[in-house]
Amino acid sequence: MGLQCKRCGSEEHVKNGLMRSKQRYRCKACGLNFTDTPARGKPLAMKATAVLLYVSGLSMNRTAKLLGVSTPTIQAWLEQFAAAYAHKPEPEGRAVVIELDEMWHYVKKSPSRSGSGKLGIVLQGSWWTGNAAVVTRPPASA
Repeated sequence: MGLQCKRCGSEEHVKNGLMRSKQRYRCKACGLNFTDTPARGKPLAMKATAVLLYVSGLSMNRTAKLLGVSTPTIQAWLEQFAAAYAHKPEPEGRAVVIELDEMWHYVKKSPSRSGSGKLGIVLQGSWWTGNAAVVTRPPASA
């Protein structure tokens, strides 16, 4: 198997000068100028392995160490995979409203003057459509 065009795969080419001390070729089929250099980057199989290891639960750091590449490389491969194959769900058209009480900020600022000494849990009632569990801290000893 001889030298192939990098664009169309044709083996019909002619010499077309030198480029940085490397022989340059011109494809007769598509006219692309190319040199006989190896492909850059990592093989697709390695990228697929990285994605499989990551979605199986391995961290990016451990995956990078196993494959002998950097962590940012693994992150870039995952982002490329997600952009190409991940399904982004369409919004259903209904909004979800979550209400938060401001008591947490008060409790956080003054822990010695808040709390009843017992844990309090708010259960869902028929009057409320949401789900919640509210826990208060016992008062700090003075």
